[in-house]
Amino acid sequence: MNETFLVGIDLALSSVRVTAYDRRGDVALSGRAEITEPSVAGWAKALREAAVYLPQSRTIVSTVGTSGTVVAVDERGNAVFEPKWYYETAPEQLERLVNHELTDELSARGLSLSAASPLAKILELRERAPDRFKDVEWILSPATWLLYRLSIPDGNRWTNLETDWTNALKFGADITTPTPEWFEPLFDAVNVPLDLFPTIRAPGVSVGHAESTLAEEVGLADAELYHGLTDGNASVLASGCLYPGDCSIVSGSTSVIKYVSERIKPHEALYYHRHPIEGYLPGAAFDSGVVLRWFCEQVLDIDRERGLELARQVEAGEEPRVYLQGNRSPFFDAQMGTTMVDLWPDEDRSVEETRGRLIRGIVSGIPLSEYTYFPLLEDHFGREIDRIHLVSGGEAGSDDPFSWWNTLRASIWDREVLKMEPRATVGPLIPAALTASVYSDVDEASDRLLRINGRVPHDSDLREKYTPLKDEFARDWKRVNELYEALEH
Repeated sequence: MNETFLVGIDLALSSVRVTAYDRRGDVALSGRAEITEPSVAGWAKALREAAVYLPQSRTIVSTVGTSGTVVAVDERGNAVFEPKWYYETAPEQLERLVNHELTDELSARGLSLSAASPLAKILELRERAPDRFKDVEWILSPATWLLYRLSIPDGNRWTNLETDWTNALKFGADITTPTPEWFEPLFDAVNVPLDLFPTIRAPGVSVGHAESTLAEEVGLADAELYHGLTDGNASVLASGCLYPGDCSIVSGSTSVIKYVSERIKPHEALYYHRHPIEGYLPGAAFDSGVVLRWFCEQVLDIDRERGLELARQVEAGEEPRVYLQGNRSPFFDAQMGTTMVDLWPDEDRSVEETRGRLIRGIVSGIPLSEYTYFPLLEDHFGREIDRIHLVSGGEAGSDDPFSWWNTLRASIWDREVLKMEPRATVGPLIPAALTASVYSDVDEASDRLLRINGRVPHDSDLREKYTPLKDEFARDWKRVNELYEALEH
């Protein structure tokens, strides 16, 4: 009997990664290629370079893509406009969107609007090039575009398209309904036809088989294709956030906090996704790793590893306090930047000691900021969080500076912390494998496909020193926020 392989394709901002797993969850083959041209042609080129070629087998394929990136194509899947990336903005169009009397209803339905919202960028495309916009047949996410680029034979019309509900959310999906659907009043308000958008389905629903020339070129001819996930949701599943009460933090350029709930319970500091399998994903995100990298490289002219080593030498509690800005936080203010207080000139300190003290403020401020979400979620949903699934750098239990930072996190959080292997390409394969009956249930799929790298140890001295600072940190963050509000007015 032929082997079954599960292939995850991650279409990221600057690269394409392809990973093939066997049924045991072991990596069989993997490939990665840089995206040298930010276009759909550049994506296809990078996929060819990253392709893995498997022996004859049953092949299950699903995709990951950036959320909020807009891909506008014609009736045969050709790009009418090059992709509008998730970070690109259309502030003038946003002003018209928020002027509609839908703001409160949008919030109640889990929708939020910003200058980077796909709908604002779609309006900008239509206004900038109205004649070209008439050729747009479909508006898709990168993950959905790639699935149909693999599925539909060259030259055929793209008809009856579907998309998963994680990728649909930022485009204007109402996730409060039993099956998520487009929030029609929003599209009516700006006169954008809903027939430009695919039907919304659950992640893991079958798309069909791979029949295009591109699929043949990358070794995926006749592979089974299944709807995938946004990059954030893929990371959440890969972290093991599967059942109500599960909580994960994915730490990279941002800290992404996700929790699994059984229902939507609105809170100003939370936004919601529909969970790819069952329930909902309240969460938040704020700049964290990017602040550390910027401060080390742009301000102090050292790399992060050296910065963490210097921070490690500073006595706990002697660092300045750092309050980070994010797109959601308990004390969110769109005008508030990252704030550092308690800066005292001290000529008795060496340059290295001074650098270490400043960096220690950031590397302790990040887990203190992350911690503020645990009591918030516990109070809001009435369930204790006793375990955190962490995806970050460093090996659990090793002595490298990133592992020390994870120990600092675990000590401040004062909860069991499981260090998860960062397997973003596994995320979309969990619902796909369940649909394809590769595994009998979620437990079997997660047991096979996920990897725990170990428990992150606590440091009792760090825990003791930071415990009294946690409530003080939240209280003072609120005061800093109030100061910014006063300055604005």
